[in-house]
Amino acid sequence: MTLYMKLGGRKAIMQAMPDLHARLDKDPCFDLATFRQEFERSDDLTEFLIFLSGGAPFYDGKPVADLLSPICTGEDVYIRFVDHLVAVLFTERSTEDEKDTLRQLMDQLRPQVLDPKPVAPVLVYAIEPDPLNA
Repeated sequence: MTLYMKLGGRKAIMQAMPDLHARLDKDPCFDLATFRQEFERSDDLTEFLIFLSGGAPFYDGKPVADLLSPICTGEDVYIRFVDHLVAVLFTERSTEDEKDTLRQLMDQLRPQVLDPKPVAPVLVYAIEPDPLNA
């Protein structure tokens, strides 16, 4: 069974987002001024979590570094973000193993969020004979 199913699927993840927003808003470590649109106008965080937990075969939203680095400004803040995420996504019936699975997934993403490396541009080609530059 995937983590996605253990969490309760799309509906459970979507329902957790207002709670996550409230928790981050109350936590003085987070400045939601630049992140507010992620909760109000974008579903990228929700869709990313659905993908990360195994509920979607692909994710085509904002890159994770662009998504989380505005509010996860350092190692300690990133860990606090993950703590808030775990708190809103899991219920009292959830096991520590399930929580640890999400923590491990988020731990693998930590370098991409806190120290993203530039990516070389990819050439894009059109049907026309002249290639477009990236």
